[in-house]
Amino acid sequence: MKLEKAISDIERCSSQDQLVAVLNTIVNDFGFAAFCFLDGGMPGKIDPFYVGTTGSGWEVDYASNDFILIDECLKTARRTNVPFLWASVPLPQRTGKRKPGAHKLMEAAMDYGFQEGLVIPFHFVDDIGRMRSCVCTLFWHEKPTRLYQHIEDMRHILHVILIYWMQELMRIREIGKSSGEVIPFSRREQAFETTRLTDREREVLSWASRGKTAAETASILSISTETIDTHIKNAMEKLQAGNKTHAVARSIFLGLIDV
Repeated sequence: MKLEKAISDIERCSSQDQLVAVLNTIVNDFGFAAFCFLDGGMPGKIDPFYVGTTGSGWEVDYASNDFILIDECLKTARRTNVPFLWASVPLPQRTGKRKPGAHKLMEAAMDYGFQEGLVIPFHFVDDIGRMRSCVCTLFWHEKPTRLYQHIEDMRHILHVILIYWMQELMRIREIGKSSGEVIPFSRREQAFETTRLTDREREVLSWASRGKTAAETASILSISTETIDTHIKNAMEKLQAGNKTHAVARSIFLGLIDV
């Protein structure tokens, strides 16, 4: 199972470089050519934390042209919890001879062979109470039609994997800023060590991790969809998660459910 192996590989990482290598292998396995992770939660900030495998050429062009200021995908990512494709983001209409910056950005991406991209946003509250937003973009080199044919099969599992990976990256970076100590898996997220999910909440999240909808889970467990929604809502509150997928990723991260 791709999800189980991906999480196992991520858990074995103890450095940023290892996490980057592992995620690159994972996205390659799904057919993507590269990825980039961007801390994009502060509009107007032109030098955010950036890590990925897109190559120095693209990184330099993105930074030197201040594309972060006119990136429509980044603007969209700040307003949603749901993964989306570049093609779903409308670009500003061109008026007169001047080409909008967003069009220049997409043309630059095409120059590097990036035909399409899957953007996965992640929002959270940091240790001092600030709302933060990060985004991971997966770059597609082949004809987009192949991606469109399989995106629904990929979207859910990649969303869980990326949220899990993002949490690991931030955890390792925070540790590096303080003592350099790498905290074992059993000690992760100490702020959540007292989190207690009911058996039914864990069961519902476990089915959600397998891509089951509320209706499908209700049928499997022989309970109502409304009851499923209640269990999901309660689990989200306990895990301080922004949505169901975030709750699934957190519960896996904390060892509360198995995959």
